[in-house]
Amino acid sequence: MSNPYKNLGGQALIYGLGNIIPRILNYAVLTVYYTRKFPPEEYGVLTELYAYVAILMVILTYGMETGLFKFSTGNSEKEIVYSSVLNTVALTSLIFALFIVLFRRPASIWIGYGGNPEYVAYLGITLSLDAIGAIIFAKLRVENRVRRFAVVKIINVVTTIFFVFLFLEILPAIHIVAGNEWYKMHMGSIGVGYIFIANVLSSFIVLLFLSRDTGKFSLGIDRNLLLKILGYSLPLLISGLAGIFNETIDRILLRKFSGDGVNALYELGIYGANYRIAVLMTIFVQMFRYAAEPFFFNWYGKSDSKNVYANILKYFTIFLIIIFLCVSLCIDFFKYFIDSDYYEGLSIVPVVLMANVLVGLLFNLNMWYKLSGHTLYGVYITGLGAVLTILLNILFIPKYGYYACAWIHLFTNGIMLALTWYYGRRIYPINYDLKKIGFYIGLGILFYIIGSLMMSEREWLNVGIGMVIVVIYFVIANRNENLTGIFLKRYENKNS
Repeated sequence: MSNPYKNLGGQALIYGLGNIIPRILNYAVLTVYYTRKFPPEEYGVLTELYAYVAILMVILTYGMETGLFKFSTGNSEKEIVYSSVLNTVALTSLIFALFIVLFRRPASIWIGYGGNPEYVAYLGITLSLDAIGAIIFAKLRVENRVRRFAVVKIINVVTTIFFVFLFLEILPAIHIVAGNEWYKMHMGSIGVGYIFIANVLSSFIVLLFLSRDTGKFSLGIDRNLLLKILGYSLPLLISGLAGIFNETIDRILLRKFSGDGVNALYELGIYGANYRIAVLMTIFVQMFRYAAEPFFFNWYGKSDSKNVYANILKYFTIFLIIIFLCVSLCIDFFKYFIDSDYYEGLSIVPVVLMANVLVGLLFNLNMWYKLSGHTLYGVYITGLGAVLTILLNILFIPKYGYYACAWIHLFTNGIMLALTWYYGRRIYPINYDLKKIGFYIGLGILFYIIGSLMMSEREWLNVGIGMVIVVIYFVIANRNENLTGIFLKRYENKNS
């Protein structure tokens, strides 16, 4: 049998290209552009509204992506599974889009943007298109069509960037357009809203590209099969919703519970921009997740599967810590991806990075209840995390602002990680090498402290010191684990 670690790494790399290239384009182009185009108060609008988008996206897909993986694996009638899932999500998404457009004004008042109901309508349409597209993307992952996945993801961001610059830079620079009275009256003051219009157009174009990937499917829904899929997926909706609350609800609460005399949208803009610096960690976790979910399901039940899962967690931890060290110790480089007006929040970046390390570990550990079907445990654990996140943010935001948001994110992820490991070892025990995992995390924290103490006023020197420390960490890990050998050599396992 071929090397499972190399196969997973190769697929993660290709999925990474589908995630890294778009996210880096988004990061290096749009984040740089937005933080220079808009002051923190207006960037805070983007930060808050995209938090609502993340929550609603989980609701609109309601665990059906993972349900597709679960019921397609080893099933000779994959087309029926896929058709039932796609048609169900498409129907509910279209109903949502119609509802949100019709009731855009009360919805916008409810979230505090009564003066801009069009924002709600644009985002509602985008969400509906993206939810349908998410199922087709999941189908590509089931079929291991990683290159097609990557190409369409890149198209998504490229078209978004094109429309953003078209509306905000190109059209206003054309005198015959900018001088037109109709343009001045209807389009000249849209501002941030152009970003949401660009999202609608980009999502529509992506769905057109994905339409050729729907394959063989019918417009019908197998009712009995759908009930089974929903029985599996709906608990994942609740746990996924709780999980996304842990990730994003602080941005909504920050505006609502900031202390008296504080410009909440300004604080939100500072927090959102600096949170974006940690996006490299998020990209790495996401690219791993895209490759790992179908991989874990395909390996489930094999004789050596638990050993493979245990090793993957150890190796993944090492790469997470490498990214943590790289970004946190080279912050004098990465800070230039946002405008200097946002630098006052740079101190939260290492905290957010470490919180995202825990998110990556949590994804690995929580696969046990997805594989074994005990998805209610995900509901209990992530639900507790969501409750803690909400209560602690309400309690501490008035006094500590976005600093509270960052530290609470780290704390609640740690609680969920501990609970997931505790119940997992009782129900679906995997012999993780906790000593080595703890060693690599501890070594990374120690190296971060040492690097921070060596920082000076010379930015280029700080970046150089940071990279040397990263290399030393990798050399130590590679000497202990032979990472280059594992991920490059062919692997034969007679017992698998």
